[in-house]
Amino acid sequence: MNHRSLLASAVVLSLAAALGGCGSSREVEVTGSVSAASNVSGEIVLEFFDITGEGEARELTSVHTAKLQAPGEFKEKVELEGENVLVRAIADSDADGACSAGEQWGEFEASIKDDDTVDPITVSLGAAACPAK
Repeated sequence: MNHRSLLASAVVLSLAAALGGCGSSREVEVTGSVSAASNVSGEIVLEFFDITGEGEARELTSVHTAKLQAPGEFKEKVELEGENVLVRAIADSDADGACSAGEQWGEFEASIKDDDTVDPITVSLGAAACPAK
């Protein structure tokens, strides 16, 4: 290989490394608990949404899913770009991983602090129509 090929390869690799590191996402630690009425049993599906944009441009993007064996505490690390995270919890009685009619669910939106954590949150499950997204 000649020097020009080596130089071109080095430039391409440097650009690829630089572009790969340009993303604005960071790992955020999200802690909290899920509370529910005593009649709720079975797995709790936790879905974490990255919130980007504001107003009409506000977008929710599902970035992570976790499960709890029952209501209780959780601690997850999630890759996020926005300044807020939404945590949705579903008492998944039919084990399909999504909110279905009759299942209890709840959600909580939290701001991400400068140290890439959120204050501990509590998601309370209740009976309501499933969310659109």
